[in-house]
Amino acid sequence: MNSATRTHTFALLLIASAIWGFQPVCIKWLLAEWSPVTITAVRYFLFSAILFVMVWRQEGRRLLPHGGVWISLVLMGLGFMLNNVLQITGIGLTTVSSATLISATGPANTALLAAFFLRERLSALSWAGILISFVGALAVISDADLTMISQLEFRLGDILCFLGQLAWTLYSLISISVLKHMSAGAATAWSALFSAFFTTGYGLLTHDLSVSLLSLPALGSFAYVLFGGGLIATLFWNLGVQKAGASLSAIFLNIMPVVGMFGGWFVLGESIGAAKLAGAAAIFIGVYMTTCRRPKTQSA
Repeated sequence: MNSATRTHTFALLLIASAIWGFQPVCIKWLLAEWSPVTITAVRYFLFSAILFVMVWRQEGRRLLPHGGVWISLVLMGLGFMLNNVLQITGIGLTTVSSATLISATGPANTALLAAFFLRERLSALSWAGILISFVGALAVISDADLTMISQLEFRLGDILCFLGQLAWTLYSLISISVLKHMSAGAATAWSALFSAFFTTGYGLLTHDLSVSLLSLPALGSFAYVLFGGGLIATLFWNLGVQKAGASLSAIFLNIMPVVGMFGGWFVLGESIGAAKLAGAAAIFIGVYMTTCRRPKTQSA
């Protein structure tokens, strides 16, 4: 890349990561009026509808899945649903800074699960990075309270956010095989639609689905979550990844928890203690160690 292209590409990745980092603050406001199930169902029905129109105009009938891809798309939809419902519920029960810091463990989670499910070989440095990243997450979840760690008494919201991150990791691993047969836009549209149906069914069974008119601040928050975190950030991210590659782009995701921490502090008045700062440093170091070397795939 030349200098101008590099600057443009890095700007796209920076903006996308910053948008995603501030998203939990908007979800906090939105949770005052809608349940996590309602937010997820409405968001993904609208999100998938917009994506279907956009992808159909570009790809036509290539948008339609074929063969065994259907099963993987359904599983991706289930992962989408679990990720959103668990994380949004967790955000309502913990601080924005904790939620975004826990999300920063994503690359380490992916590397760990890929080693088991995809038989990817990890270097000793990567294993050390995974360990350091999880220690950092543990410090964030427990506020570095050794009593909580020894008695396994953690905040429910933090646990739900972590489980939501694992669901996203599984979604990402399943998508690897799907993206060999269809575009990222088509795969995202179908998995989002399945997620919306799964969430709606769950909401009807649990009586947790209730769509009501939103106040102006909550409506603005939902618009941010739908168009900002959904469409604009995803578009900017995909354009950036095309130019910079996945490995270099992943570094920009470290901006998310920083924006989340300071967004929660500035907008919601949340405190940022020494435990969170130390945990953030450990997570960033661990993620860098995990991703700075490309893993080798074991031959069959």
